[in-house]
Amino acid sequence: MRSCLTLPTCFLMLFAVSAQAADEPAIEEAAAKPSEVAAPIASVLDDKGIRVSQGGNPYCEVWLLKSVPIVDNFTPTLSVKYPFTPGQLIGVLKIESADFTDFRGQQVAAGVYTLRYGRQPQDGNHLGTSEVEDFLVAIPVADDKSTEPVTDVKKLFKMSGKAAGANHPAIFSLLPVESAPEKTGIAHEETRDLWIIETRSTGGADGKTAVPLRLVVIGHAEA
Repeated sequence: MRSCLTLPTCFLMLFAVSAQAADEPAIEEAAAKPSEVAAPIASVLDDKGIRVSQGGNPYCEVWLLKSVPIVDNFTPTLSVKYPFTPGQLIGVLKIESADFTDFRGQQVAAGVYTLRYGRQPQDGNHLGTSEVEDFLVAIPVADDKSTEPVTDVKKLFKMSGKAAGANHPAIFSLLPVESAPEKTGIAHEETRDLWIIETRSTGGADGKTAVPLRLVVIGHAEA
């Protein structure tokens, strides 16, 4: 009797694990740049993007610049880990899922958005949302057609607010990087249930300096 009970139980457990694995996000190369992007921005995007699927369904695409500008002689601090200038263009996000949310849990409609670097304000409204200040904000491509930085932070956040249909910008957290990954992948942080694209671009004066990124594409802040 025990063997009769154990076999179905093991089968159900195996099926549950297999189903769970099938639902996990996966990545592949995206080869066609979004046609909605303005020509000046499209010209500086890498020729290959990162496509994320979930449960076998399209979720989003991330396209980084061929060469990402970085701050010379940058020294990381406890709260700022990335050598970027607030407002600078980092890439493009194409949302394909009808159920897509940013790091705050705000709904962001399917479409194409620029991604620019920002820093989380250090005030009482943002305590506990992220371990660092680094994040990217999404802006509808119809409102963002220049490769130049948006230096006015208030303007940057207002432009991004349109992506979420709210006063708050649509944000995507950048997590600290220990070393540049050898190849692009997607990692799971179980504690907060975050799915993170781990990748690298190039930058610097010579355009050859490794610029690693860890970008949260699925999951949101606990606070």
